[in-house]
Amino acid sequence: MSPATASLPTAPAATPRPSLPRMRALFISDLHLGYKGADIRALNEMLKACEPEHLYLVGDVFDGWKLEKRWYWTQDYCDLIDILMSLRRRRVPITLITGNHDEKLREVIPKLFRPLILCRYGIRIEERCMHRTARGKKLLVIHGDQFDGALWRGGSKIADQVWGWLTERGLIPPPRPGRRWSLRRAINRENGSLNERHVSAALRRAIHDGADGIVFGHSHVPILDRREGRAVANCGAWTVADGGMHTAIAETPEGRLEMLHWPSTPRHNGKTAAPCTRDEARQEGPRSETAEHALPAPVLSVQDPDSARLIRYVYALWRPMQPGMRNLPRPAASPADASTKAALRPTVAA
Repeated sequence: MSPATASLPTAPAATPRPSLPRMRALFISDLHLGYKGADIRALNEMLKACEPEHLYLVGDVFDGWKLEKRWYWTQDYCDLIDILMSLRRRRVPITLITGNHDEKLREVIPKLFRPLILCRYGIRIEERCMHRTARGKKLLVIHGDQFDGALWRGGSKIADQVWGWLTERGLIPPPRPGRRWSLRRAINRENGSLNERHVSAALRRAIHDGADGIVFGHSHVPILDRREGRAVANCGAWTVADGGMHTAIAETPEGRLEMLHWPSTPRHNGKTAAPCTRDEARQEGPRSETAEHALPAPVLSVQDPDSARLIRYVYALWRPMQPGMRNLPRPAASPADASTKAALRPTVAA
């Protein structure tokens, strides 16, 4: 195995978990919560097998383009939020970088709530940030949609900087009416040449900002390389898994960057297959108007009450035009609560 690539061990459910590898920082990107092809179940398993000292969510955590049209939320999503709240209780810093799919987080009113989100849920929301490695190197952490302007207009440095500034402040409208531009689709059409230009634009931004490297996402194409003496790392995505593997970027305790590979769930190996559970079948939505009320909404639950509050904030932020099955999770009742209710239940003499 090359030093730049690592695979985390998996263990059967019936056997104890192996020793958890410690990492100084973990970078994951393009989760796309709200998109039916997101493989959050695999992500949850990876997070349970890791012990990061700092977690970076590098943009497109939520797929607001989908959520603003209809509400889609699964138990896997609830479990992910519970994991984040568990990391918060262990005092693991969590930094969420905004992306183009969750661009509402860049608007003025959501920005006003950022101190509350940090204080209440332990999640710092930024458009970009600098991460300092154990070796003292500075890494620019940014989603990467800020470079789209350079791709469209030929790489002008001034145009790239202006486009990035406007994008991070939510001032750029969709490039085409009725359909937003997708870098991933454009890369697929151009057989990867556009991705090379995107990586070059990322490198230019790292040089401009005086960073020793850059960690980004957006293109869904994982990469870990050194160019012009700087580290260039793309985290990949947790949607379609090329070769059946998802990727993430980790910093080791020694300050090295490594690419982690984690196997996808079977129905995400290259394409989304039919739902594999009854709850997922309900979430996939009705096939016709007559079937709309055939299945009730699945019952979702979270372990941490703050998880439920955070999910409700996400719902309120995007306000789906077609709420559909508005299944918002509720905190699971603890054994103490159950015993209290049983004690309060009136007894009837025989």
